[in-house]
Amino acid sequence: MLDRSIPYKSLIMRRPAHLSLPGVPALPPGFSLRPYRPGDAALWARLETSVLEFDEESAARAYFAERFLPREDLLRERCWFVCAPDGRVVSTATAWEEAGVNLLHWVSTDPAFQRRGLARAVVLRALHSYPPQRRALPVWLGTQTWSHDAILLYDSLGFCLVREGLHPAAHEPNCFAEGMEVLRAVYPPEVFSRLLAHSLPT
Repeated sequence: MLDRSIPYKSLIMRRPAHLSLPGVPALPPGFSLRPYRPGDAALWARLETSVLEFDEESAARAYFAERFLPREDLLRERCWFVCAPDGRVVSTATAWEEAGVNLLHWVSTDPAFQRRGLARAVVLRALHSYPPQRRALPVWLGTQTWSHDAILLYDSLGFCLVREGLHPAAHEPNCFAEGMEVLRAVYPPEVFSRLLAHSLPT
């Protein structure tokens, strides 16, 4: 869930290409991973709206149709979901590519199912869906101060905050200095110091 109680600042993270990729951890009993299937746009939209990425499901469906459906062949390989024991889609991540750049997109978990390791599993499954030649490239993601819990997940998976420059497919600025001032008040000092020490110049 986005934490809108703090100032919003957009941030960029990058996972260096030389890092090995951990295996996909086991999910809790009854949960399962599956790739995108035709017709899943409505499920994706419902999930993204539940975590406040969109105000309305119709807007989320329109975004999905514009950005992803033209490459439905890629969706079948790179968009992944976690399903709860009752079959409901409760977490998602997409390992996309644009203009030759690897992009981790739209990592979200239903608020009722957070803190169970679902996001870690679905992110790693998505990253493993890149073919070998693409795994030799860095992976970029756009995030924000409102997603401070997710930033810690990404950090644990080898993503680093980028101090200068823009996300290759970003439509927002990289507000590193301002964002870190916001996060300084959110994280314990040792966590903040680690993120700062791990940050990349560009």
